[in-house]
Amino acid sequence: MIEIRPARPEEIPRRKELWKLAFGDDDAYIDYFYAHGEESQVLLLLEDGVVWTMVALFPVTVTLPQGESLSSAYIYALATHPDARKKGFGRFILNYVDYYLQESGKDCVTIVPAEPSLYKYFATTGFEPTFSTRKVELLREMVARPGEGDTITPVSPAQYNALREQMLGGNFRVTYSEALIAYQQGLSRMERGDLFHLTVSGKEGLAAAEYLDEDTVLVKELLLPHAAQAGGAALLAQRMPARRYHLRTPPFWDGLTGSYLQSFAMVKWYRPELANAWREYRRGYMGLGFD
Repeated sequence: MIEIRPARPEEIPRRKELWKLAFGDDDAYIDYFYAHGEESQVLLLLEDGVVWTMVALFPVTVTLPQGESLSSAYIYALATHPDARKKGFGRFILNYVDYYLQESGKDCVTIVPAEPSLYKYFATTGFEPTFSTRKVELLREMVARPGEGDTITPVSPAQYNALREQMLGGNFRVTYSEALIAYQQGLSRMERGDLFHLTVSGKEGLAAAEYLDEDTVLVKELLLPHAAQAGGAALLAQRMPARRYHLRTPPFWDGLTGSYLQSFAMVKWYRPELANAWREYRRGYMGLGFD
């Protein structure tokens, strides 16, 4: 018999096992979620009492350009045990997520496919590619020196979130709670990064950055006016020395030379009028996926 229900504390070891088998993350990363992911709701699929599939739901807000706020959730850590794959359990739990979220009054749900091949799969379950990033990859020798008077300093989640909303106002975006920005800060700090406030030629900006490995820094979110982005990259390179830098900026802003648009996340609408109005839109901005 198949059962889908909220997770229980005593099932955490099994959920950690599923996570590790599905994504290969190290124990510290997985443990961090269970120590600090209290904002999420975890659902489980069981067959004959055995947990085979899990999914976490983070509460987020989708904010439309005119300022309307839509209640949403972000599907995170969707994982099925290898021994139970090809049994349709992923679809079963996604169908339940739709029921669960609509019953709680959500307007839509979002997901970040873990790899490009999954866009097609999630499209068959009703998701549409709506959120993008503008990405650029720089070698250290391509990054200039910081300008005189430019600064980079760690910033609190509250300060980060307030300026983030100010800078992204008037655009289609995902808005996060301060608790989820704090969650991202913890992830970045685990990888020797942080949330930063930048000042470039008198212009304020933000960055969420961390090391992918000894040679590579991922800037998950760089929010600066176009003319200041090169200066922001210079500050980050000074603060976090590496050979390579991967930078993500919003899709509706001009990016650095060599940048390109890349799909990032998908949405499923629960209200027909929203689907009709936004199904062709591809320049929404999510920014942080806790990846």
